[in-house]
Amino acid sequence: MHIRTFYLFIFLLLAANVNAQTGSNEYLPEDFDAIKNYLKAINLKHVQKIDGKFSSKIKKVYKDRDEKIVKSIEDSAYFFNSSIQKSLDGVLQEIYDSNPEINSEDYCFFINNSLVPNAACYGDGMFEINLGLFTRLESDDELAFIICHEIAHKRLEHSLKNVSRRVALVNSKDTKKKINDVKSRKYGKTRAALSVIDELNIDILDYSREAEAEADSLGFVFFSKTKYLKPCALWSLEKLKKVNEMVFHYDVKLDSVFNFEDYPFQSYWLKETTSLFDTTEKINEFAIVSDTLKTHPEIEFRIDKLIGDFNIEKGKGDLGLVKEHLPKMKKVSHIQSIQFTYDLKMLDLTLYQLIEKFNNKKIEPEYYFLKMAETLQQVYLTKKNHELGKYVPQKSSLSDEKQLNVIRLFLHNLELKEVKKIALAFCDLHHPKVTNKESFHTIHNFFKTLNN
Repeated sequence: MHIRTFYLFIFLLLAANVNAQTGSNEYLPEDFDAIKNYLKAINLKHVQKIDGKFSSKIKKVYKDRDEKIVKSIEDSAYFFNSSIQKSLDGVLQEIYDSNPEINSEDYCFFINNSLVPNAACYGDGMFEINLGLFTRLESDDELAFIICHEIAHKRLEHSLKNVSRRVALVNSKDTKKKINDVKSRKYGKTRAALSVIDELNIDILDYSREAEAEADSLGFVFFSKTKYLKPCALWSLEKLKKVNEMVFHYDVKLDSVFNFEDYPFQSYWLKETTSLFDTTEKINEFAIVSDTLKTHPEIEFRIDKLIGDFNIEKGKGDLGLVKEHLPKMKKVSHIQSIQFTYDLKMLDLTLYQLIEKFNNKKIEPEYYFLKMAETLQQVYLTKKNHELGKYVPQKSSLSDEKQLNVIRLFLHNLELKEVKKIALAFCDLHHPKVTNKESFHTIHNFFKTLNN
């Protein structure tokens, strides 16, 4: 069966500026018109089936969503990669071949550049897989179950049912009464209005725990027909259980990374001071991703239900796991997640990823040395141009991400002359280990000149 799969790396913050900043066309599709027409066609086919009360309003929700996706493509918010495409197609082909009842003709899989491990079904045949899912999972088996789960959402029409329910609620007599009540209030009008707005929010991906469990069940039926190990359905859900702990929790130990014999780490680089610029505003580290793609409702409930309904044994060890495609996707995903934050000059996230992935052997040493040198050069240039605050927020006492706070504090505490000394010391130490001499040598000379 022919698989039509388009790959989407969406970064919802600053993504539209990537192409302009880098001068690269790697985030642009080879044939934008073909992709745009294809997405429009599957969306139109989907909305034409919608009828009944409020059908025009329901159709508008889907049409608006399609326009947003097309706008994102026009803004160069995507990354198209043939290696990931080929590997993902391999997993999809196994699912489709094992389940001929799945009509995948209108299915297209996009890959969202979010670091958070998750996936989504939009209802018309468009699916998203977060880049972070590839880096979190360990086998084709685990990925296959997540995909089967999302296909089940589509087969069960969960998106359409959810949107229909929310649209009906928005237009109900009870809602109109609440709105009139807000209008008539003399005090507390803003808070009451926000409460009503929250109730009326229409989210295509906002499923109940019952809907998620239902998708797990049908998804497992699809999954069980494939060659993949059945316990991996449970293992994949287990890996999604602690999302808030797994993204930026690694101890980066900056005092070790940037401690050199010729230029020792200075403790005051991490000194906290009370400042007008130490923001007390709550920072949402996940503003770079869609809120609807960052949570996993009721994982324990879902795991227990799967075990009860299908008598699945969790099992232990990785004997028999299929690792034909995912390792290739992980390798590309690790590099791309770093590159994308670098291209957006989100240097706190770039530094974090470089250190974490290098220390955990997720990237090659030579890539680390070169990309760290490039990042230090970017830190220097943004500081010189007084633009660091534009891309890297100040440390926030209300942020849950302690390691990102450490990096932000470090970057903002550094003086320009200290950045160039750190960068030179780093290049001096590691240049003998780099075989790609030209690129590294150029940056090394840049800092040699600055330090003369």
